[in-house]
Amino acid sequence: MGKAILAGLVSGVLVVSSGCAANSVVGSGLQKAGKYSGNVGVTGHNTHLTIQRGSVVPKLSIVGDKCEVIVEDGAELGRIEFWGNGSSVTVPSDMVVWVSEVGNNSFVRRPPSQSNSAKPKPAP
Repeated sequence: MGKAILAGLVSGVLVVSSGCAANSVVGSGLQKAGKYSGNVGVTGHNTHLTIQRGSVVPKLSIVGDKCEVIVEDGAELGRIEFWGNGSSVTVPSDMVVWVSEVGNNSFVRRPPSQSNSAKPKPAP
């Protein structure tokens, strides 16, 4: 009986630890920006995170309230999980993302940024 309980605990720990984010942002009131590769987890309240161009993030998990995440043009994001209330994630308008949530949060698409090559050049 004891071995069965121990085996159950070990398998539970393995399942939980395998789903953890490779890049964790833990704390309240933080402001961070970075280029990420792998899953990103935000745990805390009132945290502001910018996922920069060139990042490849299969899953973004937000556990907390009133967090704000901005995904820059040129970053890749596959899935967003919200656990809490009042958080928001802003992504480029052409990004396809799966969203699941527990609580009331917002997912915002913004128009694409104009690059320098798209701006008209002044007349000589």
